[in-house]
Amino acid sequence: MIYTDNEVLRSLLTVGAKLPAISDLREMMDVILREARLIARAEAGSLFGVKEGRLRFVAAQNDRLALPEVVRELQDKEMAVSDDSLAGFAASSGRVINIPDAYALTPGAPFRINRDFDSATGYRTKSVLTVPLKCPDGNRIGVLQLINRISPSGAIVPFSTENSGGLMALSSMAAVTIQNALLKEQLHKAHLDTIIRLSVAAEFRDDDTASHIRRISAVSTKIAQALGMPPEQVELIQYASPMHDVGKIGVPDAILCKPGKLTPEERKIVQTHATIGAKILGEPTNDLIAMARDVAVSHHERWDGGGYPDGLSGCDIPFAGRIVGLADVFDALVSERCYKPAYSVESALGIIRSEGGKHFDPNVTEAFFNSLDEILLPYERGEVVEEIEEA
Repeated sequence: MIYTDNEVLRSLLTVGAKLPAISDLREMMDVILREARLIARAEAGSLFGVKEGRLRFVAAQNDRLALPEVVRELQDKEMAVSDDSLAGFAASSGRVINIPDAYALTPGAPFRINRDFDSATGYRTKSVLTVPLKCPDGNRIGVLQLINRISPSGAIVPFSTENSGGLMALSSMAAVTIQNALLKEQLHKAHLDTIIRLSVAAEFRDDDTASHIRRISAVSTKIAQALGMPPEQVELIQYASPMHDVGKIGVPDAILCKPGKLTPEERKIVQTHATIGAKILGEPTNDLIAMARDVAVSHHERWDGGGYPDGLSGCDIPFAGRIVGLADVFDALVSERCYKPAYSVESALGIIRSEGGKHFDPNVTEAFFNSLDEILLPYERGEVVEEIEEA
């Protein structure tokens, strides 16, 4: 497709309206890259983010090649913002760089072009246009790289000044949008960190409890995503799950920290933390508190009705409680506690699988196993530490 001037303007208006509504940063990057390629008639392209002097690959598109494996390999790679690469030079200098032929660089060029991608895939990079994404305050937040401009006849030609105004407008719009998204992301992380710190403080525990709470939040979030929940609900799960045991503030330490088996009376006292948590969170004043209250009171209910405090079963158990309940049991199983050693991950997974449809919602169980690779990452890195808590 070749954009006329009117189509470029229409594209900018459409993208300008669309970008602020996109919450996922990678999806945002893909939209920006796709529109930039259409405006410049580029066969391929990539986007890099710049943060703290590092250049990080975030998106790639190519009409000639299937990229999933290549993109996955590149997404974890970072490099210093320096003249060693074309993208690095654009980021450090703030200059737009137009190269007619990547294999015929002008002698003494202040940058080099990495040909590893071409060597690995057989692709031939020829014309390249590299544009730094600059915010109005001069901050360079990323680099847009467009590859192989296609002429109406299908030939690869150098990038021209045609539609350059539209491309520069898109680049400026992209820079501001990405910066705003990053600021919002930082604010969300600060909110989650505050919730976790308050949850730990409420339980009067140590950093081990904080580690447990963070993992419950991460696992619950992955399960919610695997279930296909809307992004706003996934975010609520992420923020509400750390408050699942806030009611333990009302349980004596002598019982919570008891290194042996609890008596029936002591176990009943521990179980009151679910209703205490619901009372602490009180009448919901917003969606987050409403979900946190549901989680606090219901994460020990069982699908078969054998849980507490209300003996709820099946779909009568709040959905968020079913998700957090499974995450909490899994983390409890693989964590060392004052009253038990840690189970192996394999043993814990066997227990979770066998309890699907009994202790756990079968759909939640399936979602847990569908996202298992991501869920197990912190556990495989040895981030499971001893916590003092009753499962």
